[in-house]
This record gives sequence, structure tokens and C-alpha cells, in this order.
Amino acid sequence: MIEIERAFVSRDPEPFDRLFIEGYVNIREKPVFNYRDQLAAMVRWDAAAIKSGKKLDFETLSYESDVPTISLYGDSAIVTTQKKNLWRYKDDKCLTHYQSTELWLRMEGRWKVAAGHVSTIQCEPLPWNPPHPAVAPIRTLSKPIQYISTSTETELRELLSKLNDAGLRTDSNTDAFTAKYISTEVKGVVTNDRSTLLSTLKVPTMRNRERYRDDEIFLSFGSAAMYLFRVRSFPKAGETAPPVPVVFSVMFVKSGNNWQIAASHASEIAD
Repeated sequence: MIEIERAFVSRDPEPFDRLFIEGYVNIREKPVFNYRDQLAAMVRWDAAAIKSGKKLDFETLSYESDVPTISLYGDSAIVTTQKKNLWRYKDDKCLTHYQSTELWLRMEGRWKVAAGHVSTIQCEPLPWNPPHPAVAPIRTLSKPIQYISTSTETELRELLSKLNDAGLRTDSNTDAFTAKYISTEVKGVVTNDRSTLLSTLKVPTMRNRERYRDDEIFLSFGSAAMYLFRVRSFPKAGETAPPVPVVFSVMFVKSGNNWQIAASHASEIAD
């Protein structure tokens, strides 16, 4: 984590290629399934500009994290922390906070980041800054093209179905959650309470209800997996616009032959 933070400041592209898996998944508002490519392109562009003597319009002045909460599950880990990014665009500075939940995997003896979901707390007023010139030409992948497994999806759907059949009560279904389960809720509050996720899983996937789940995506990383979805609501009487959609990520780890929910994260999809 410290290597990555230093690389943001120094604009060193090497740690991004080495410490992020190919197809790294980033969820801020909408999931992006090629975010490593965008990060690496941005940093390489900046590194070349610095080498040629140019002054960057956009700079990361400092990037650091609070002491993280790390839960280890064999070759998988859930990392929860708040990151602080002090950045500058031309003459304007901003301190952005990210409440983050990350899934790390140990691959060939090395830990790498597979996915990260962040709730963003911006400075006010937020300085105007355009898309980075190196990132703008890269087509954002909004659907996964790898880490897809029909068998894992079937197993996870069976687990979620059992939770529904059991009534989705907080005082039951303890086997479906790890003892160190951690949840980040919409306002960035971190808790061990399962009730928010359980109540959200009650929301149907049928659009003829006032609230519904859609855009479901299941990802398989071997001994870890993810379930991504959004909760949308129709506007109520007198409202001119529907409530802000919320994107959820649920992170699973495998214990023996059984999946358990290790973490969840929810954030609003802002305009």
C-alpha cells in the first residue's frame, strides 16, 4: 500500500503494473473493469512529461492512508482504510478523502489488488479539473471481460437464495458471514453490522416494484469472489426525479467448499 501511495506522488508507473491485477476493478460510482490501464497510462504520461522538463497541470502532492484494518483469509485479504489525497490542478488545491474497501489476492507469492470500492468525500468547493489527457482516449470498460465463472455465480446465487429463504434476519445465518465481516455504508460509516446488507438483499430484481436491484455482476477470483449490483428507486408522488441510485459490492471468500460474505460496501452514484 505504501509503494502505491508513493508511486502516485512520484509518478512511478512500475508499482501499478506490478501490484494491480490485469482487469483491476474500481468502483467509485460505476464499476470500471480496466482501471489499471487508466492509472498506468496517466502515470506513464506524467512521468514522461516530468522527464522532459514540463510542469504538470495536475499533481498529487501527498497520498497516505490511515492504519488499515486487514482481514486475512488464506490467499485473500480484505483491506479497509481511509485514504487522503492532496492534489493540485494548476493553482487550485483539494484534499480528497476516500473510504476504501479493497480485495487483495496472493498470486505466485505476491500480494496484488484485485478490486477496490471507495466512497469519496471531496473538498468544497471542488476545483474544476478536466479528464487527464492520457486517460480520456481509453475506452472505459463498464462490463467485465474476464473473471467470469458460471459455476461460481451459481454457488453465490444459491447462498443468497438461502439467506432469503431464512428470512434475512441479523440473528441467523451466521455461517454465511465471516467472523470479521466489515461493512461500509453509504455515508462512509464503517461497521460490523450485517443489517444494511441483509435488508438490501430483500430488494427484488423486478422493476415493477418501487425499489429494485439491477446491473448484477458476479466475478470470480479463485478463492475470492464479488457480487456487484445497483439499487434504484422510482420517484414518489410529487417528486420530479428518482432518488440517487446506490451501487453495492459484496466480497466473498471461500472456506473449504463454502462461500462466506467477508465485506460489503455501498456508495451513491452522483451526477
